[in-house]
Amino acid sequence: MYSNWKKTARFALALSLSACLCCAAAFIPARPAYAQISFGKMREAAEKGTPAPKAADEEDADAFDVDPNEKEPEKDAPAPRRGAAISRRGTSAASNANATSARASDRVRAKKEQALATNGLAEAIADEPEEEEEPTPAPVRETPNARAAQNGAKSADKSESEPAAAANGKRGPVLGKATSHKYRAGMVFGARPNGACSNIIGTAPIPMEFPEQKVRTLEEEFPRVAKVDYRDLREGGARQLVFKMRELKPGQTVQATALFEVTRYPMLPPTEPGLYEIPKKVPREVTRYLKSGPYIESTAKTVRTLAKETTKDYEGAWDKVAAILAYVRDNIEYKEVMVEKPMRGAMAALKTRDGDCEDMSALFIAMCRAIEVPARLVRVPGHCWAEFYLVDDEKEGYWFPAQVAGTEELGSLQDTRVILQKGDNFKLPETPKEESLYVKELFMGSVKENGPDPLHQFIQETDPKD
Repeated sequence: MYSNWKKTARFALALSLSACLCCAAAFIPARPAYAQISFGKMREAAEKGTPAPKAADEEDADAFDVDPNEKEPEKDAPAPRRGAAISRRGTSAASNANATSARASDRVRAKKEQALATNGLAEAIADEPEEEEEPTPAPVRETPNARAAQNGAKSADKSESEPAAAANGKRGPVLGKATSHKYRAGMVFGARPNGACSNIIGTAPIPMEFPEQKVRTLEEEFPRVAKVDYRDLREGGARQLVFKMRELKPGQTVQATALFEVTRYPMLPPTEPGLYEIPKKVPREVTRYLKSGPYIESTAKTVRTLAKETTKDYEGAWDKVAAILAYVRDNIEYKEVMVEKPMRGAMAALKTRDGDCEDMSALFIAMCRAIEVPARLVRVPGHCWAEFYLVDDEKEGYWFPAQVAGTEELGSLQDTRVILQKGDNFKLPETPKEESLYVKELFMGSVKENGPDPLHQFIQETDPKD
C-alpha cells in the first residue's frame, strides 16, 4: 500500500544525483521557489572559521540525539511497519497481525543495504527491488504522535482566536458540503556514497486545523535514527514537520513522512453582511495583520490614498471591502505565474497593472490594511487567496475569504484544496532574523570540507494513489 509515492521519490533522488555529478559542490533544490538550502553556506562558514547557525530553539548539544533504545536497529532486528508510529521513547509495538508485513520489510531492507554496499547510493535508489506483496493491513489506528498533532492543532486554533463558523448563517461564514482529501507530507534525505553530513535539520509545512478545515493523522513513517516531531509556529497559522538527525552516513537514505486525512468545507458569505464592522480594537494576535510588509506596502502613500478614494462612497464595512475587491479585479490584469517567478507585491501590481494570484492578493490585503481592516494571505498547493477580519454587532470577530484572482462573490470560496498556512510574516526558529512571506521548506546541516552536498526530496502529495 502507498508504494507509488516511494518509487517516485526514489526516482527523483536518482535523477537529482545524476544531474549533480558534474557539480559536486552544490545540490539542486526540490522546488527552488520555496526550499531554503544552506549546506553550501555552512561549508563556507566553516572554511572561514565563523560559527554555523544554531539549532532550532537554542536546544542543547544532544538536540539531534535519539533515545538509546531508538538507535539504528541491527540488521537482524525487525524493521518498523510502514505507517506505524515510532515513539520517541522507543515503545512502539507491532501487533501479531502485522508480523508478516514486518518480515517482508526486513527482506526489502536487507536487499537495499546490500545494494548500498556493492553499488553505491545511485543504484540502490534507482534499482531498488520491488517490495513483496503485503497482506491487507490492519485498520489504521490513531498513533501517539497523531494524537499529539491533533491536540496541538486544536490548541493552535484556539490561540489564533479562530471562532467556529456559524452553521445557521446569522454569524460568520457558512460552511458548505465537506470534501475529504488524503495529504502526504515529509522528506527523503540521502547522502552520497563519498559524502557524510551531520546536524541535519529538515522542516516541511503540513496542514493544521481551521474552521473550514479538519485534520486527522492516519499514518506516520519516522526513522528510528532521527528526531521527528510537529511544531506550531509562534505567529500561528502554520504547522511544520520537523526532522533532526545527528549524522547521515555515506550512502545512507532516510525518510520521514506523515499521511493526513483533511476534511475541507467550501465557504459561503454571511446572510446578513450588514452586521459587520471594522474593528476598533483587535485581539493582540490579529494586530500583525494590520502591519505593512515588503510585499504588502499598506503604509505607502499611493496605497493609502487609493484605498480611501475607493471606499469613500460606502458606509458599511462589507461594502468597503467589496469595493476594494472590485477595484483590484477591474484594474489588475491576471497573469499566470511563471516558473520560479518571485512575488512582486502590491506596489508592483499597481505599477504594471498586472499580476498573479499572489500579487493581486497582496494589493487587496494592503488596501484593506490601509483602512484598518486586518487581512492576510492563505496558501494552498499552487495557489493563494486573501482573508479579511470584521466584527459583528456583538464585537465577535470572524475571518472571511476573498478569492481575489477569480469571480466568486466576496466571502464565498469553493476551492477546497488543502490549506497549508494562513499569514504572511513568519519567522522560522532556524532563521530568526529573516521574515518570511511563506513557511518554506528547510534543509540545512554541515558537510566536510570539499565534501558533496546530500540529496533531498520534499514530499507534498494530495490524494496519493495506493
